[in-house]
Amino acid sequence: MKKLAILSAILLSWMPASAEEYTLDGIQQLARANYPAIRQFELIDRIADATLADASSAWMPQISLTGQATYQSDVVSFPESMTDVFSMLGVDISGLHKDQYKLALNIEQTLWDGGYTKSKKEAILAEKEVSSKSLEVELYALVDKVNQLYFGILVLDEQLRLNSLAAQVLEDNRQIVRSYIDNGLAGPSDLAKVEAEIIANSQQRTRIRGSRKAYIQVLSVMTGRELSEEDTFARPELVLYGINLQNNRPELQLYNARIASIEAGRTAVKSTLMPRFYLFAQGLYGYPGLNMFEDMMEYRWRPNFYAGVRFQWNISAFYTKRNTERRIDASVQQIELQKETFLYGNRLEQARLNADIEQIKKILKDDDRLISIRTSIREASESQLRNGTLLINDLLKDINDEHKARIDKSIHELEYLKKLYEMRYTLNY
Repeated sequence: MKKLAILSAILLSWMPASAEEYTLDGIQQLARANYPAIRQFELIDRIADATLADASSAWMPQISLTGQATYQSDVVSFPESMTDVFSMLGVDISGLHKDQYKLALNIEQTLWDGGYTKSKKEAILAEKEVSSKSLEVELYALVDKVNQLYFGILVLDEQLRLNSLAAQVLEDNRQIVRSYIDNGLAGPSDLAKVEAEIIANSQQRTRIRGSRKAYIQVLSVMTGRELSEEDTFARPELVLYGINLQNNRPELQLYNARIASIEAGRTAVKSTLMPRFYLFAQGLYGYPGLNMFEDMMEYRWRPNFYAGVRFQWNISAFYTKRNTERRIDASVQQIELQKETFLYGNRLEQARLNADIEQIKKILKDDDRLISIRTSIREASESQLRNGTLLINDLLKDINDEHKARIDKSIHELEYLKKLYEMRYTLNY
Protein backbone atom coordinates (compact mmCIF):
# COMPACT_ATOMS: atom_id res chain seq x y z
CA MET A 1 0.00 0.00 0.00
CA LYS A 2 2.86 2.33 0.91
CA LYS A 3 4.65 1.52 -2.36
CA LEU A 4 1.47 2.25 -4.29
CA ALA A 5 1.18 5.68 -2.62
CA ILE A 6 4.79 6.52 -3.47
CA LEU A 7 4.29 5.40 -7.08
CA SER A 8 1.14 7.52 -7.34
CA ALA A 9 2.99 10.57 -6.00
CA ILE A 10 5.77 10.09 -8.56
CA LEU A 11 3.30 9.74 -11.41
CA LEU A 12 1.44 12.87 -10.28
CA SER A 13 4.70 14.83 -10.17
CA TRP A 14 5.38 13.85 -13.79
CA MET A 15 1.94 14.87 -14.99
CA PRO A 16 1.89 18.28 -16.72
CA ALA A 17 0.01 21.12 -15.08
CA SER A 18 -3.49 21.65 -16.37
CA ALA A 19 -3.65 23.98 -19.33
CA GLU A 20 -5.16 27.43 -18.87
CA GLU A 21 -7.01 29.67 -21.29
CA TYR A 22 -5.94 33.29 -21.59
CA THR A 23 -7.58 36.31 -23.18
CA LEU A 24 -5.96 39.35 -24.75
CA ASP A 25 -7.27 41.66 -22.01
CA GLY A 26 -6.05 39.27 -19.34
CA ILE A 27 -2.55 39.09 -20.82
CA GLN A 28 -2.43 42.89 -21.10
CA GLN A 29 -3.37 43.27 -17.44
CA LEU A 30 -0.76 40.73 -16.38
CA ALA A 31 1.92 42.50 -18.43
CA ARG A 32 0.98 45.85 -16.92
CA ALA A 33 1.00 44.51 -13.35
CA ASN A 34 4.36 42.82 -13.92
CA TYR A 35 6.04 45.87 -15.47
CA PRO A 36 8.63 47.21 -12.96
CA ALA A 37 7.73 50.87 -13.59
CA ILE A 38 4.16 50.29 -12.33
CA ARG A 39 5.47 50.72 -8.78
CA GLN A 40 6.44 54.30 -9.60
CA PHE A 41 2.80 55.37 -9.20
CA GLU A 42 3.05 54.84 -5.45
CA LEU A 43 6.36 56.70 -5.31
CA ILE A 44 4.92 59.62 -7.28
CA ASP A 45 2.05 59.90 -4.78
CA ARG A 46 4.38 59.70 -1.78
CA ILE A 47 6.74 62.35 -3.16
CA ALA A 48 3.85 64.68 -4.00
CA ASP A 49 2.27 64.24 -0.55
CA ALA A 50 5.56 65.00 1.20
CA THR A 51 6.19 68.06 -1.00
CA LEU A 52 2.65 69.35 -0.40
CA ALA A 53 3.15 68.95 3.34
CA ASP A 54 6.36 70.98 3.12
CA ALA A 55 4.54 73.71 1.17
CA SER A 56 1.73 73.83 3.74
CA SER A 57 4.26 74.31 6.54
CA ALA A 58 4.81 77.87 5.26
CA TRP A 59 1.59 78.81 7.09
CA MET A 60 2.84 77.39 10.38
CA PRO A 61 4.79 79.62 12.80
CA GLN A 62 8.45 79.73 11.84
CA ILE A 63 10.51 79.39 15.00
CA SER A 64 14.27 79.81 15.37
CA LEU A 65 16.69 80.10 18.28
CA THR A 66 19.90 82.11 17.92
CA GLY A 67 22.70 83.02 20.25
CA GLN A 68 25.89 85.04 20.05
CA ALA A 69 28.79 86.25 22.19
CA THR A 70 30.91 89.19 21.00
CA TYR A 71 33.78 91.35 22.12
CA GLN A 72 33.79 94.89 20.72
CA SER A 73 36.63 97.37 20.33
CA ASP A 74 34.32 100.14 21.52
CA VAL A 75 30.87 100.55 23.03
CA VAL A 76 28.28 103.27 23.57
CA SER A 77 29.15 105.54 26.51
CA PHE A 78 28.26 108.93 27.98
CA PRO A 79 30.47 111.92 27.18
CA GLU A 80 33.16 112.59 29.76
CA SER A 81 31.54 115.89 30.78
CA MET A 82 28.35 114.06 31.69
CA THR A 83 30.15 111.37 33.67
CA ASP A 84 31.90 114.14 35.68
CA VAL A 85 28.53 115.67 36.51
CA PHE A 86 27.18 112.29 37.57
CA SER A 87 30.28 111.71 39.71
CA MET A 88 29.69 115.03 41.50
CA LEU A 89 26.16 113.75 42.24
CA GLY A 90 27.56 110.51 43.61
CA VAL A 91 26.46 108.40 40.68
CA ASP A 92 29.03 106.09 39.12
CA ILE A 93 28.39 105.21 35.46
CA SER A 94 30.79 102.57 34.27
CA GLY A 95 29.33 102.33 30.73
CA LEU A 96 28.69 99.20 28.69
CA HIS A 97 31.07 96.30 28.83
CA LYS A 98 32.88 95.37 25.65
CA ASP A 99 31.90 91.68 26.06
CA GLN A 100 28.25 91.27 25.11
CA TYR A 101 25.89 88.27 24.96
CA LYS A 102 22.49 87.59 23.42
CA LEU A 103 20.14 84.62 23.26
CA ALA A 104 17.06 85.20 21.06
CA LEU A 105 13.90 83.22 20.31
CA ASN A 106 12.34 84.37 17.01
CA ILE A 107 8.75 83.59 15.97
CA GLU A 108 7.26 84.61 12.62
CA GLN A 109 3.74 83.93 11.34
CA THR A 110 2.71 84.59 7.75
CA LEU A 111 -0.50 86.61 7.50
CA TRP A 112 -0.66 86.79 3.71
CA ASP A 113 1.91 85.63 1.15
CA GLY A 114 0.27 87.01 -1.98
CA GLY A 115 -0.90 83.56 -3.07
CA TYR A 116 2.63 82.10 -3.27
CA THR A 117 1.92 78.98 -1.18
CA LYS A 118 -1.28 78.26 -3.12
CA SER A 119 0.52 78.59 -6.46
CA LYS A 120 3.31 76.36 -5.18
CA LYS A 121 0.80 73.63 -4.27
CA GLU A 122 -0.81 73.92 -7.70
CA ALA A 123 2.62 73.54 -9.31
CA ILE A 124 3.33 70.44 -7.21
CA LEU A 125 0.03 68.82 -8.19
CA ALA A 126 0.62 69.74 -11.85
CA GLU A 127 4.08 68.18 -11.77
CA LYS A 128 2.62 65.07 -10.14
CA GLU A 129 0.13 64.83 -12.99
CA VAL A 130 2.94 65.13 -15.55
CA SER A 131 4.88 62.30 -13.87
CA SER A 132 1.78 60.10 -13.73
CA LYS A 133 0.86 60.73 -17.37
CA SER A 134 4.43 60.08 -18.49
CA LEU A 135 4.28 56.72 -16.76
CA GLU A 136 0.91 55.98 -18.37
CA VAL A 137 2.44 56.62 -21.80
CA GLU A 138 5.26 54.21 -21.00
CA LEU A 139 2.82 51.55 -19.81
CA TYR A 140 0.54 52.05 -22.81
CA ALA A 141 3.37 51.01 -25.12
CA LEU A 142 3.05 47.53 -23.55
CA VAL A 143 -0.36 47.16 -25.18
CA ASP A 144 1.09 47.17 -28.68
CA LYS A 145 3.87 44.73 -27.75
CA VAL A 146 1.39 42.32 -26.16
CA ASN A 147 -0.95 42.61 -29.15
CA GLN A 148 1.82 41.72 -31.59
CA LEU A 149 2.79 38.62 -29.61
CA TYR A 150 -0.78 37.54 -28.88
CA PHE A 151 -1.96 37.78 -32.49
CA GLY A 152 1.25 36.09 -33.58
CA ILE A 153 0.30 33.11 -31.41
CA LEU A 154 -3.23 33.09 -32.82
CA VAL A 155 -1.87 33.00 -36.38
CA LEU A 156 0.43 30.12 -35.47
CA ASP A 157 -2.44 28.27 -33.77
CA GLU A 158 -4.50 28.58 -36.93
CA GLN A 159 -1.60 27.36 -39.01
CA LEU A 160 -1.28 24.34 -36.72
CA ARG A 161 -4.99 23.59 -37.08
CA LEU A 162 -4.85 23.76 -40.85
CA ASN A 163 -1.62 21.80 -40.88
CA SER A 164 -3.42 18.97 -39.06
CA LEU A 165 -6.25 19.07 -41.62
CA ALA A 166 -3.75 18.90 -44.48
CA ALA A 167 -1.95 16.02 -42.76
CA GLN A 168 -5.23 14.09 -42.53
CA VAL A 169 -5.97 14.67 -46.24
CA LEU A 170 -2.45 13.50 -47.16
CA GLU A 171 -2.79 10.44 -44.98
CA ASP A 172 -6.11 9.54 -46.61
CA ASN A 173 -4.53 9.82 -50.04
CA ARG A 174 -1.53 7.74 -48.96
CA GLN A 175 -3.91 4.94 -48.09
CA ILE A 176 -5.59 5.34 -51.48
CA VAL A 177 -2.27 5.20 -53.33
CA ARG A 178 -1.25 2.09 -51.36
CA SER A 179 -4.44 0.38 -52.43
CA TYR A 180 -3.75 1.39 -56.02
CA ILE A 181 -0.24 -0.09 -55.78
CA ASP A 182 -1.74 -3.34 -54.51
CA ASN A 183 -4.06 -3.34 -57.54
CA GLY A 184 -1.31 -2.39 -59.95
CA LEU A 185 -2.81 1.03 -60.69
CA ALA A 186 0.09 3.04 -59.21
CA GLY A 187 3.81 2.63 -58.66
CA PRO A 188 6.15 3.11 -55.69
CA SER A 189 7.17 6.55 -56.98
CA ASP A 190 3.59 7.77 -56.58
CA LEU A 191 3.59 6.69 -52.96
CA ALA A 192 6.99 8.31 -52.43
CA LYS A 193 5.62 11.62 -53.67
CA VAL A 194 2.75 11.53 -51.16
CA GLU A 195 5.07 10.53 -48.33
CA ALA A 196 7.44 13.37 -49.26
CA GLU A 197 4.55 15.81 -48.90
CA ILE A 198 3.67 14.25 -45.53
CA ILE A 199 7.25 14.76 -44.33
CA ALA A 200 7.27 18.37 -45.58
CA ASN A 201 3.98 18.95 -43.78
CA SER A 202 5.46 17.49 -40.58
CA GLN A 203 8.53 19.72 -40.88
CA GLN A 204 6.32 22.73 -41.31
CA ARG A 205 4.43 21.75 -38.15
CA THR A 206 7.72 21.53 -36.25
CA ARG A 207 8.71 25.03 -37.39
CA ILE A 208 5.29 26.43 -36.42
CA ARG A 209 5.51 24.84 -32.97
CA GLY A 210 9.00 26.30 -32.47
CA SER A 211 7.82 29.78 -33.37
CA ARG A 212 4.80 29.43 -31.06
CA LYS A 213 7.01 28.32 -28.20
CA ALA A 214 9.28 31.34 -28.68
CA TYR A 215 6.29 33.73 -28.63
CA ILE A 216 4.96 32.11 -25.46
CA GLN A 217 8.36 32.40 -23.76
CA VAL A 218 8.47 36.14 -24.46
CA LEU A 219 4.93 36.55 -23.11
CA SER A 220 5.97 34.62 -19.99
CA VAL A 221 8.72 37.16 -19.34
CA MET A 222 6.39 40.11 -19.94
CA THR A 223 3.59 38.79 -17.73
CA GLY A 224 5.68 37.17 -15.03
CA ARG A 225 3.48 34.10 -15.48
CA GLU A 226 4.88 30.70 -16.43
CA LEU A 227 2.93 30.08 -19.63
CA SER A 228 3.14 26.66 -21.27
CA GLU A 229 2.68 25.32 -24.78
CA GLU A 230 -0.47 23.54 -23.60
CA ASP A 231 -2.15 26.84 -22.70
CA THR A 232 -4.77 28.16 -25.09
CA PHE A 233 -5.32 31.72 -26.21
CA ALA A 234 -8.84 32.85 -26.98
CA ARG A 235 -9.55 34.80 -30.13
CA PRO A 236 -10.58 38.37 -29.18
CA GLU A 237 -14.00 39.64 -30.11
CA LEU A 238 -14.51 42.15 -32.88
CA VAL A 239 -14.13 45.72 -31.66
CA LEU A 240 -15.90 48.88 -32.73
CA TYR A 241 -14.72 50.28 -36.02
CA GLY A 242 -15.82 53.39 -37.86
CA ILE A 243 -15.01 56.98 -38.61
CA ASN A 244 -15.06 59.90 -36.16
CA LEU A 245 -13.84 57.80 -33.25
CA GLN A 246 -12.54 59.89 -30.36
CA ASN A 247 -8.79 59.90 -29.79
CA ASN A 248 -7.97 59.14 -26.16
CA ARG A 249 -4.26 58.41 -26.42
CA PRO A 250 -2.38 58.96 -23.13
CA GLU A 251 0.17 61.07 -25.01
CA LEU A 252 -2.51 63.74 -25.49
CA GLN A 253 -3.22 63.71 -21.77
CA LEU A 254 0.52 64.06 -21.12
CA TYR A 255 0.75 67.12 -23.40
CA ASN A 256 -2.21 68.70 -21.60
CA ALA A 257 -0.64 67.96 -18.22
CA ARG A 258 2.65 69.55 -19.29
CA ILE A 259 0.83 72.68 -20.46
CA ALA A 260 -1.06 72.83 -17.14
CA SER A 261 2.25 72.51 -15.29
CA ILE A 262 3.72 75.42 -17.25
CA GLU A 263 0.61 77.54 -16.63
CA ALA A 264 0.97 76.83 -12.91
CA GLY A 265 4.33 78.55 -13.16
CA ARG A 266 2.57 81.62 -14.55
CA THR A 267 0.44 81.77 -11.38
CA ALA A 268 3.60 81.55 -9.27
CA VAL A 269 5.10 84.50 -11.15
CA LYS A 270 2.03 86.61 -10.39
CA SER A 271 2.29 85.75 -6.70
CA THR A 272 5.87 87.10 -6.54
CA LEU A 273 4.52 90.54 -7.51
CA MET A 274 2.24 90.69 -4.46
CA PRO A 275 3.23 92.19 -1.09
CA ARG A 276 3.54 89.90 1.92
CA PHE A 277 2.60 90.50 5.54
CA TYR A 278 4.03 88.79 8.60
CA LEU A 279 3.41 88.84 12.34
CA PHE A 280 6.64 88.45 14.30
CA ALA A 281 7.93 88.37 17.86
CA GLN A 282 11.37 88.06 19.41
CA GLY A 283 12.32 87.21 22.97
CA LEU A 284 15.80 88.27 24.12
CA TYR A 285 17.96 87.41 27.07
CA GLY A 286 21.48 88.75 27.53
CA TYR A 287 23.60 91.79 27.98
CA PRO A 288 23.00 94.55 27.06
CA GLY A 289 19.22 94.59 26.86
CA LEU A 290 16.92 97.00 25.10
CA ASN A 291 17.25 99.56 27.94
CA MET A 292 20.82 100.47 27.14
CA PHE A 293 21.04 103.40 29.59
CA GLU A 294 20.10 101.20 32.53
CA ASP A 295 22.65 98.62 31.42
CA MET A 296 25.29 101.37 31.34
CA MET A 297 24.55 101.98 34.96
CA GLU A 298 24.54 98.34 36.04
CA TYR A 299 26.00 95.18 34.51
CA ARG A 300 23.17 92.66 34.55
CA TRP A 301 21.62 90.18 32.10
CA ARG A 302 18.03 91.09 31.35
CA PRO A 303 15.06 89.55 29.49
CA ASN A 304 13.38 91.60 26.77
CA PHE A 305 10.96 91.08 23.92
CA TYR A 306 9.29 92.92 21.07
CA ALA A 307 6.54 92.07 18.58
CA GLY A 308 4.99 93.63 15.51
CA VAL A 309 3.79 93.34 11.94
CA ARG A 310 6.18 93.36 8.99
CA PHE A 311 5.42 94.29 5.40
CA GLN A 312 7.59 93.11 2.49
CA TRP A 313 7.18 93.86 -1.20
CA ASN A 314 9.78 92.80 -3.75
CA ILE A 315 9.42 95.58 -6.33
CA SER A 316 12.31 94.24 -8.41
CA ALA A 317 10.13 91.24 -9.41
CA PHE A 318 8.44 93.56 -11.91
CA TYR A 319 11.75 93.86 -13.80
CA THR A 320 11.67 90.25 -15.02
CA LYS A 321 7.89 89.75 -15.22
CA ARG A 322 7.55 90.38 -18.95
CA ASN A 323 10.48 88.16 -19.98
CA THR A 324 9.32 85.39 -17.66
CA GLU A 325 5.84 85.43 -19.18
CA ARG A 326 7.34 85.37 -22.67
CA ARG A 327 9.33 82.26 -21.76
CA ILE A 328 6.17 80.64 -20.40
CA ASP A 329 4.25 81.50 -23.59
CA ALA A 330 7.05 80.06 -25.73
CA SER A 331 7.11 76.87 -23.66
CA VAL A 332 3.34 76.45 -24.02
CA GLN A 333 3.59 76.97 -27.79
CA GLN A 334 6.37 74.39 -27.96
CA ILE A 335 4.21 71.79 -26.23
CA GLU A 336 1.29 72.65 -28.51
CA LEU A 337 3.49 72.07 -31.56
CA GLN A 338 4.61 68.72 -30.18
CA LYS A 339 0.97 67.80 -29.64
CA GLU A 340 0.06 68.81 -33.20
CA THR A 341 2.99 66.79 -34.55
CA PHE A 342 1.83 63.73 -32.63
CA LEU A 343 -1.73 64.14 -33.90
CA TYR A 344 -0.43 64.51 -37.46
CA GLY A 345 1.47 61.22 -37.22
CA ASN A 346 -1.50 59.61 -35.53
CA ARG A 347 -3.83 60.67 -38.36
CA LEU A 348 -1.41 59.20 -40.90
CA GLU A 349 -1.48 55.92 -38.98
CA GLN A 350 -5.30 55.99 -38.93
CA ALA A 351 -5.39 56.52 -42.70
CA ARG A 352 -3.03 53.60 -43.27
CA LEU A 353 -5.05 51.31 -41.02
CA ASN A 354 -8.32 52.37 -42.63
CA ALA A 355 -6.94 51.45 -46.05
CA ASP A 356 -5.65 48.09 -44.76
CA ILE A 357 -8.96 47.27 -43.07
CA GLU A 358 -11.02 48.06 -46.18
CA GLN A 359 -8.66 46.03 -48.34
CA ILE A 360 -8.86 42.96 -46.07
CA LYS A 361 -12.67 43.24 -45.94
CA LYS A 362 -12.79 43.00 -49.73
CA ILE A 363 -10.38 40.05 -49.75
CA LEU A 364 -12.44 38.19 -47.13
CA LYS A 365 -15.51 38.35 -49.36
CA ASP A 366 -13.74 36.19 -51.95
CA ASP A 367 -12.05 33.75 -49.55
CA ASP A 368 -15.07 31.48 -48.97
CA ARG A 369 -15.78 31.27 -52.69
CA LEU A 370 -12.14 30.47 -53.43
CA ILE A 371 -12.03 27.71 -50.80
CA SER A 372 -15.24 26.21 -52.18
CA ILE A 373 -13.72 26.11 -55.67
CA ARG A 374 -10.41 24.66 -54.44
CA THR A 375 -12.24 21.97 -52.45
CA SER A 376 -14.33 21.00 -55.47
CA ILE A 377 -11.19 20.78 -57.60
CA ARG A 378 -9.43 18.60 -55.02
CA GLU A 379 -12.42 16.28 -54.64
CA ALA A 380 -12.69 15.98 -58.43
CA SER A 381 -8.99 15.18 -58.64
CA GLU A 382 -9.33 12.46 -55.99
CA SER A 383 -12.19 10.97 -58.02
CA GLN A 384 -10.13 11.10 -61.19
CA LEU A 385 -7.20 9.49 -59.38
CA ARG A 386 -9.44 6.64 -58.24
CA ASN A 387 -10.57 6.22 -61.83
CA GLY A 388 -6.97 6.20 -63.00
CA THR A 389 -7.28 9.34 -65.15
CA LEU A 390 -5.13 11.71 -63.02
CA LEU A 391 -1.48 11.78 -62.04
CA ILE A 392 -0.56 11.92 -58.36
CA ASN A 393 1.39 15.14 -58.97
CA ASP A 394 -1.77 16.91 -60.06
CA LEU A 395 -3.65 15.73 -56.99
CA LEU A 396 -0.88 16.90 -54.64
CA LYS A 397 -0.94 20.30 -56.31
CA ASP A 398 -4.71 20.54 -55.83
CA ILE A 399 -4.36 19.51 -52.18
CA ASN A 400 -1.73 22.21 -51.60
CA ASP A 401 -3.88 24.80 -53.37
CA GLU A 402 -6.86 24.03 -51.17
CA HIS A 403 -4.69 24.04 -48.04
CA LYS A 404 -3.20 27.40 -49.02
CA ALA A 405 -6.68 28.85 -49.66
CA ARG A 406 -7.81 27.81 -46.17
CA ILE A 407 -4.64 29.19 -44.61
CA ASP A 408 -5.09 32.46 -46.48
CA LYS A 409 -8.65 32.84 -45.23
CA SER A 410 -7.66 32.19 -41.62
CA ILE A 411 -4.74 34.59 -41.92
CA HIS A 412 -6.96 37.23 -43.48
CA GLU A 413 -9.50 36.89 -40.65
CA LEU A 414 -6.79 37.28 -38.04
CA GLU A 415 -5.20 40.13 -39.96
CA TYR A 416 -8.56 41.89 -40.04
CA LEU A 417 -8.99 41.38 -36.29
CA LYS A 418 -5.40 42.48 -35.66
CA LYS A 419 -5.88 45.67 -37.71
CA LEU A 420 -9.01 46.49 -35.72
CA TYR A 421 -7.02 46.19 -32.51
CA GLU A 422 -4.22 48.26 -33.99
CA MET A 423 -6.79 50.95 -34.72
CA ARG A 424 -8.06 50.60 -31.18
CA TYR A 425 -4.48 51.04 -29.91
CA THR A 426 -3.92 54.03 -32.23
CA LEU A 427 -6.95 55.88 -30.85
CA ASN A 428 -7.28 54.18 -27.45
CA TYR A 429 -11.06 53.90 -27.68
